[in-house]
Order: sequence, then C-alpha cells, then structure tokens
Amino acid sequence: MAKVDPITFAVVRNKLISIAHGMLETAFRCGVTTFMYEIRDCSFGLLDADTGIIAQSNGIPLFAGSLGPATKNCVDHIGKENLEPGDIVISTAPDVTGNHTSDAILFAPIFYQGRLFGYAATKAHWIDLGAKSTYPADATNIYEEGLRIPPVKYYQKGKLQSAIWEIIKWNSRAPDQVWGDQQAQIAGCHFAERQVTELLDKYGVETIEACIGEMYDHSERITRLAIEAMPDGTWTAEDYMDNNGIDLEELVLTKVTITIKGSDITIDLSGSAPEQRGPMNGLWVTTLSAARAAVKALTSPELPADEGFNRPITVIAPKGSVYNAGPTAPSFLCGNVAQTILELVNKALYPILPERTPACSGGDVIGDGFFGVDPRTGRYFGTITPSIIGQGADFYADGENYLMHHSCSGGQNIPTEILESAFPLFVERVELIPDSAGAGRQRGGLGSLIQIRPLAPVTFYSFIEKAKTPHWGIDGGKAGLRNYALIQSKEKGEFEVLKTSGVNLAAGDRVTVLAGGGGGYGNPLDRTPEEVRQDVIDGYVSLESSGQDYGVVIDPKTLNIDEKATERLRSGLAN
Repeated sequence: MAKVDPITFAVVRNKLISIAHGMLETAFRCGVTTFMYEIRDCSFGLLDADTGIIAQSNGIPLFAGSLGPATKNCVDHIGKENLEPGDIVISTAPDVTGNHTSDAILFAPIFYQGRLFGYAATKAHWIDLGAKSTYPADATNIYEEGLRIPPVKYYQKGKLQSAIWEIIKWNSRAPDQVWGDQQAQIAGCHFAERQVTELLDKYGVETIEACIGEMYDHSERITRLAIEAMPDGTWTAEDYMDNNGIDLEELVLTKVTITIKGSDITIDLSGSAPEQRGPMNGLWVTTLSAARAAVKALTSPELPADEGFNRPITVIAPKGSVYNAGPTAPSFLCGNVAQTILELVNKALYPILPERTPACSGGDVIGDGFFGVDPRTGRYFGTITPSIIGQGADFYADGENYLMHHSCSGGQNIPTEILESAFPLFVERVELIPDSAGAGRQRGGLGSLIQIRPLAPVTFYSFIEKAKTPHWGIDGGKAGLRNYALIQSKEKGEFEVLKTSGVNLAAGDRVTVLAGGGGGYGNPLDRTPEEVRQDVIDGYVSLESSGQDYGVVIDPKTLNIDEKATERLRSGLAN
C-alpha cells in the first residue's frame, strides 16, 4: 500500500468525514416529515468495499454504528457480484437491518473506473409502513409490525423498480410522505457518490485507500492504548427494563459482563433475559452498534468513528436472548433495548473508571407522539414528540439539563412553533422539573415536562422506559425522577401511561409527559451550601429538597443560608 504524507492524510480524512456530514445535510434539506428535517431520526455513512465504516454523519448514533453490519447483510443476500452502478438497495427486514420495520436502510454501491470502491448508506425512520398501529408498542409477533422488505434493488442501473414502490405505497398510511423522505435519503447517497468520485479523481484510488487504511490503524491504536490503560479483569452489572410491552408488571433483566485483557475488551450480554413475547426485543446488528458505542465513549469520545475503533471489541449476545432475538420475534421497541447497553457498560466499569463514567441519565428516549387525520388538510399525519431527560452527574460536574438520551444524541425534539403549525396540537407547557435530578456532590441534570392539548381527535402513543427502576446514582448519589405520561381525558378520566400503541383522545384532552433527571454523583452532604443555594435560586432544587437531600437550611424569604442550622442538620443526616 502507498505511503501517504501527513498533510494529504489529514486533508483526505477530513474530506471523507465532511462527505458523510454532507449526506445528512442534503437529506435534511430534502426531507418532508418532521422525522427527517426536525427530529433527524436518521444517519448516513460512507463504507468501504467490505462494508467497514469509513466515516459517519451525526444523526442517531445507533443507526450510524449499524450501517456497516446491516449493509453487509444486504450485500450477502444479493451478492456483491450482482451490484451495478446506479443500483439502490433497500430493506426494512429487522433481522437484516437491526432496526424495526419503519427504519429503512438504503444504500448505493460506489463504483470507480469499473471497480467497487464502497457504499453510500443511510437509515431513516419512515412515518408509517403498515403496522397494526403507527407505533405498535404491544405487538406480539413481527407480522403486526409492518411491511418487511427483504434486501432488493429498489433502483436498478438508475431505474426505479416501480413494483417495489407500489408495494410500499399500498402498505402505508402516508405513502406520499414516505416517498419524500426516502428520496431525501437517496439524494444524500447521490451526494456522496459525486463527492467520492471527485476525491478519487483528484488523488487516485491507491492514495485514498492508503489514507483509509491509515485511518483505521490510527483509530485502532488510540482505542487499544485506552484499553491497555485499564486494569485486566472482569466486571459485571445488572439492571432492569420496566416490562416487555405485554407483561406490564414483569421486569426484564439486563446483564453485562465485561472482560479486559491487554488491549482487547469483550462485552458479554449473556445472562440477560430470554427473548420476550412483547416488542422489547433487541436485534444483533443494533446490539453490536450499541456495545461498540459504549466502549468508544469511554476510550476516544472526542474522535470521529471509523472501522478501526471496532477492532479491539468483541460483543457476545446469545441467540434467543433479549439482545439477540429471532427473526420473527416482535422487535418494534428494539431501540429501547439497545440503549440500555450504554448505561449498563458505565455501571459495570465505574469501579475502575470512577473519573470517566457518569451516573445513569434519565435512561430513555421517552418516546411519545400522536397520529390521526388533520382536519385542516384531510390527510393522515404522524409525529413523535420526544421528551427530554437530564443527564447523569460525573466526577467533575453536574449533569446536563434537558438533553436527549445519548443513544439519540444527534437527534432533537421538535420546536413548539413547528409542532403547532404542522399538526393539530397545542403546546401548553414546556419546562424543567424542579427536584427531578438525583441529589449528589455533583447534582444530576434536570428532566423536563411537556404538556400538549390536541385540537382535533387524535391517537396518542408512547414507549416509555425507566418508570419503575431507578435512574441510579454513583458513590452515594441519589436517583433521578422516573419517566411517565399522564393523560387527562374528558371521557376516560385521568390515568398514567408507559407503553401503548394508541389511546384515542378528543379535542381538548391533555397529555403531560414527564422526563426524569439524571442520577447524582457522590454524597449530597458534600455539595457546598452555596451551590445548593444557587440551585434553589435557579429553581432546580426546592427549599424542601435542599433540607431533606442536602442538609442545607435556607431562609424562604431572603434565600440566605442559615449556617448554624445547616451544620446541625448535616451532622444529624450524616449520622
């Protein structure tokens, strides 16, 4: 392989990364639903000819990390030798893509001078693909979860295979919107094809492939050095998911055993619960992506990802387990399962990485949304209105307030102005929740409340986790507030919801979703009284909590600290 000078390497590396980001930006500007242009429920990447990740965009991290394995599954099914210039391959089959049926993978092979160079790949959530409900949170088999498209050529030599589109169109409640967003994905792939061809024209295949090889080797070196700095040994952690979507009172065990040996690390999810009869089932491709992301966050979070980072990591998830369910198992909430791995790895490695691992965040993406027919247009609409959690505190700092769960860190919620103008919904309140953060020497980040009133008959759906199990703190830090939704209906009364495929609501009913805060880090009695006072002034901590959790007595009128009363109270609480 050719030797590459450092300047050329840096220019090429950054160009490849910028192409991946450009794919995403292209799609945002072409997308037609809030899933694409606001929530950014998608990701894009450049892959090499063996489907290794060269560069990936922002967007949903678990999508980005799964593009390589998902594309490989498709290529293995079709046959690499059968791919041609102008092809676009599509699949929505969960056992192929690693995601639920509404998360479609599309990719284009990139040929240069008659030779396969790599792939431009994308995953994105489509508004509807014919499941029993727009978001079937209580499915009991894969056949209730929407159209499964096997890996097929959607475009062949640049020509749309119209029969495939007809099948999609006839199986969707919103075919025009699905068409628009998939064309946005394809536009992102075409952008990458053009940009990569220009780069190859400028530097030549040999130089570009040498740069990519060095990218991988450099990333591997960085990761191995970070792992080598950790002590050899084995560490285990357990946690629970609230339920599987069907058996609502039964917790679901999650377990990880992490083994470090030299510069290699193994993430073993054996011992977790078996495959579930509800849609809380993980899939191998996204389990692999989540485990790799968890390791990267602890070894090289500041560097862009590529295939080299994955080389020191081995992931084990037995077939038939909750992290590696079978091909016909219900799996529409597979993303909620995969996201638990990020917190679980932190929990296991805290004893050896106390200065690098945060306490548990709000623990979930807090998925909720609405669908129905918009009376202003007579057309079907659907949207997700993700509620925003607080992050866990760490050794050095308080947790961040109001931040998306890190499994969706490249995504975002929908601004109120867009939500109200695009849908028959009225946002009554969006605010941080006082006392939602776990108390600690470093306080957890605050979660949030959003209250929405539909202006027309709608159906509300939700897939909420971490309502029954604590958002754990570290080293004496307390847990954050739990997550849940509260419905106030004129017809049905007031009741709590966690997972539901749909609750029919009338105009004027109200939905309030509460997203919890992150866990605290360290003994709350070690937080300085002045920091607690400032939290009270900011509205983050109530006067009651300042005394009960932190042992700080504050005058309710002047907001001054009563130092003697604080000393007595803290002494009593410490004992």
